[in-house]
Amino acid sequence: MNPVKLACPACSCLCDDIEVEIEGNRIKRMENACAKGASFLYSGENLERRNSSHMDGSEVPLEKAIEEAAYLLKRSPRRLIFGLDNSTLEAQAIGIELAQTLGAVLDDASSFCQGALIEQILDGTIPSCSLSEVKDNADLLIYWGSNPSHSHPRHLSKFSYYAYSEYSEEGWLPKVKLSCVEVRETEVSSLSNPRFRLKPGEDQDFIKAILTVLRKGEGTGEAKAFTELIRDSRFCVIFVGLGLTYALDGDFRLFAEMVQEFSLSTRIAVMPMVGHFNMRGFNQSLCQRTGYINKVNFAAAISYGDEYSFLEQIRNHLADCVLIVGSNPFSNLPYSLMKELQGVPVICLDPFATTTTKAAHVVIGTAISGLECDGRALRMDGEEIKLTQAKASNYPSDEEVLRHLLDRVN
Repeated sequence: MNPVKLACPACSCLCDDIEVEIEGNRIKRMENACAKGASFLYSGENLERRNSSHMDGSEVPLEKAIEEAAYLLKRSPRRLIFGLDNSTLEAQAIGIELAQTLGAVLDDASSFCQGALIEQILDGTIPSCSLSEVKDNADLLIYWGSNPSHSHPRHLSKFSYYAYSEYSEEGWLPKVKLSCVEVRETEVSSLSNPRFRLKPGEDQDFIKAILTVLRKGEGTGEAKAFTELIRDSRFCVIFVGLGLTYALDGDFRLFAEMVQEFSLSTRIAVMPMVGHFNMRGFNQSLCQRTGYINKVNFAAAISYGDEYSFLEQIRNHLADCVLIVGSNPFSNLPYSLMKELQGVPVICLDPFATTTTKAAHVVIGTAISGLECDGRALRMDGEEIKLTQAKASNYPSDEEVLRHLLDRVN
């Protein structure tokens, strides 16, 4: 039995060296996947966790569920489409076209996580690089507000610290300096030297102190040590996690100033530690179509603003029909917010049963991208990765369902 090589869709590392053997249309063996990836891929085998197509909790044929979803979208004047971060580039393209056809508001999870950073990378304000450039080239790696041992378990071994070919004379330390900026002890901080420990919420003050050192040559000891660390490097990569994103409340202007100052004396690149496997793809695709990465309103003309974020749309009762694709906001967001959707028809496309599918009026079970259907996605660094179908599926892909909806509302 020949193994099939996959790109794992469990996170935005999209590790493309996963090998699986399929027997009887089930995974018999898997190699190279981390615990997170293996758990995700094997979960597709558990039929109790999978979604069928149903309406108000009662199972219905797929065609009827699609017809009902199309009817709700057509009759509602204020549609909101959310998600698509766990869909292929092909599905995202159709989702954007569907939003434009309906004159709907379109948003994704990046509007309340790493969208602001990705936007500044896409417009060139903050320099970035590919993950392939990091290994054996960067001589300083800094994880800021990120613990990849939990969020991206193979990041250190496949792309950064442990991926280096050369080791020190001791024989076990890679020839690269590892550092971190954190508010707590983590697996990465235990490996880092030096490490910079902040109190929660102090990140902005730390950045201001660093800028003072850069511009005036004076500041705190920690800020001076951080400045010297980067200035002494030839090529520094900062991996930014949600810890920094939330500490800055999504405002990366000061951070961008700091990076630009450092870039005058050394090469520096910033990498967003994106969670959803194709969030970068959604942001880039929407930006190419509209000039914006999220929070877009297609009614009349294309417009953008915080009022079109998923959070504000729900908080202010602006949506009268919500289509959610591959996301679980009823679990991830506060109940005090999501209860505002009571009485609003929710349509959900998802391979798995979730808190959101339980609350939805129409649920359409879909195939798992990268296992049961193929396509393309953008890794956290913007590199395109091909997703391969390894096993047959009775479930339609996101792309197929969104195409059916588009055909019916056109």
